[in-house]
Amino acid sequence: MIRELKTFVAVCELDSFAAAARHINLTQSAVSAQIKTLEDNLGLALFTRSARAITLNPQGTRILPIAKEILALYATMQLPSDTDIASYYGQLKIGAINSVQVGILPEALKAITLLAPLMQTEIIPGRSIELFEKLEVGSIDAAITIQPAFALPKDIVTQSIMTEPYVLISPKKWPFYSLRQTLEQHPFIHYSLQSSAGAKLSRFFKQQDIKVNTIMEINDLDAIVRMVESGLGVALIPYAGLWIRSTAPVQIHHLGDNSLVREVVLAYRYADRQRPQINALKQVLGL
Repeated sequence: MIRELKTFVAVCELDSFAAAARHINLTQSAVSAQIKTLEDNLGLALFTRSARAITLNPQGTRILPIAKEILALYATMQLPSDTDIASYYGQLKIGAINSVQVGILPEALKAITLLAPLMQTEIIPGRSIELFEKLEVGSIDAAITIQPAFALPKDIVTQSIMTEPYVLISPKKWPFYSLRQTLEQHPFIHYSLQSSAGAKLSRFFKQQDIKVNTIMEINDLDAIVRMVESGLGVALIPYAGLWIRSTAPVQIHHLGDNSLVREVVLAYRYADRQRPQINALKQVLGL
C-alpha cells in the first residue's frame, strides 16, 4: 500500500500519469495499475478520467493530505529510535543555490556526516525558483535557498537560517563617492532579472529612484565579482559565498543599513517535517 500511496502522491503533484511514471521510473501502465489497486483497496474512485486528461475528484482531494501524512509517518519508522539518528540508513537530497554550496553548506554536511554517518546525502544545485519547483514535486527533500518574493504552496515550510546584507563592489582603483553616484556614473553588472536577486535589485533601484546603466546580466555571484575585478563595472551583491573568505579582489562598500538584505532559508514539505533526514538537517543548521 505504501508503494501505491507514493505513486498516487506523485500523480497528484505532477498532474499526470506520464510525468509521474518518468519521475518514479515506472511505465505509465504500471502507474495506472497501482492507482487502480489503490482505488480498489479504498473502494473509492480518486480521479475523474476523460479521453484527454485525468482530474483529481473530491474523494482524491480529501485523500491526498492523508496519504502524505501516512508516508511521512512511514518514513519515521526507518529510524530505530528517536535518538538513534546514527543508525539511520535513509537518503537526503538537498537542493542548494551556488553561494550556499560554497558558503554554509560544507560545514553543515560535515556535521551531518558525524551525526548520521550511514545516511546518503546528495546535493542538487539550482536557482532558487528551480529548487522550489523540485521541492514541490518531490525531486528533493529540502532546499537551502533564498526566501522568495512569491507566495509558496501551503505545504512548503521555510525556516530562516541567516540574513545576508548586500554590498556595493567596485574595481580596486576606482574612486568611491556615494552609493547613488557610483551606481549612476559607472557601468552596472546586474544579477539576472529572471532571478529573485535580480528582481530584488530592480525594486530597490525603483524605490531609491536610482538609474543604472546595465551592461550585462549574470546569475552567478562569483562570476559577477570576477567581472568587477576585471574593471568592467560595479555591482550590488550579497556579502556571502566563497569570495569573502580571502582577501577581496575588489573594493567592498557596506551600505550601512538594513534596506537591502536577503534571507537564507531551509525549505521542506510540511508533510516531511518529522522525517529523520529533515530533523537531522535542521539540527546541524541550528534550527
